[in-house]
Amino acid sequence: MVKTTQTQNDPEENKKRLQEIAEMRFGALSDDEILHFLAERKRLFERKQEYEKKQKEEAIRLEQEKEEAENLKKVEEKKAIIVQKIDELNKSISPDKRDDDLLNLIAQRKILEQELEALEKKIVPKEEKSASVIHPPLQTARETSLEQDAPEKELPTVISEEKKRVVLDEKTAEATLNTERKIKVSVGDDRGMEKINDDGIEENSEFQTYLNQLRGNVGSLGEFLQGMPTSARKNKAFMLKVAEIDPAYAMHYADNETLKHDEDFNLRIASLDNPRNSGNPLVEMLPGARTSKVLLVAVKRDYRNIRFIQPAMADYDEILTRAKESVLEKVKNLKEAVDIMAIVPKVLQQDKQFMLQVNEMIEPKKER
Repeated sequence: MVKTTQTQNDPEENKKRLQEIAEMRFGALSDDEILHFLAERKRLFERKQEYEKKQKEEAIRLEQEKEEAENLKKVEEKKAIIVQKIDELNKSISPDKRDDDLLNLIAQRKILEQELEALEKKIVPKEEKSASVIHPPLQTARETSLEQDAPEKELPTVISEEKKRVVLDEKTAEATLNTERKIKVSVGDDRGMEKINDDGIEENSEFQTYLNQLRGNVGSLGEFLQGMPTSARKNKAFMLKVAEIDPAYAMHYADNETLKHDEDFNLRIASLDNPRNSGNPLVEMLPGARTSKVLLVAVKRDYRNIRFIQPAMADYDEILTRAKESVLEKVKNLKEAVDIMAIVPKVLQQDKQFMLQVNEMIEPKKER
């Protein structure tokens, strides 16, 4: 009887054993021994095939990972280019431009944001893609670039999946709309100095959930608001929280039928500075919503908002006076002579007496 060798799991050992069996002289063996070696050879051959199959699958996987890494690198490079373009557009979007020019710049930025959104979808992990239910159409690229500067990650580039799955019951929505009455305002001696407190959202309400998500998604504010239900955009308390971060975005996404017609809401928006420099909230307001009171508040904050003034406004003279005072203060603080036309809004340039006053302040600087 021929002594047999125990089959090993190691591929090299299996290969060696197959070679040994192939070199055996079966003629000198009994029938049982031959059947034993044939069964062993079959098992070894099956293991060899399984091993080779796994090797091929691993090779394919590595090749796919390499290809995905290359594609991801290309996508990231395209993203960087788009973000840079949007940053350049953001710098161009300023209150001193005409409405038509601003709208054109905003339209260009929106196209770039949509391109960035498409790129973002390509780099979301497969497990996240399969779990997602809704993906808002906008990826706010400018917020993506702002993430790096924010003390904590603003609204992240990809909206929380948890937010996407939130379904707001209409009855709950109507009930929580009443939370806006809880907003407390501290009014100083001067209009335009309103301050928004941190309360106004009922604890454990749907809007408290939205507020928590807002704090974690400041870097993708546009995308976040795009995915909000209409009830959230109607809720003054929630949208004022958005305004604390970016008044232009808050006004842009506020409900067209309710909040945008709410003068108190518009007054609060007009009183806020926009540290993100994402645009002028007055541009996002409905023309009829830029009332005399709203414009007076806006001009106190930034005299360049005088461009929205209308002769029929009740506070017309006071608005002009406020703007002129701000211009003179700015000219006074300038250390060197400047181009008057770049400082004084066009509507004020038509006041010859005022322009003489401005020139008198600038001339001594030019002489030095």
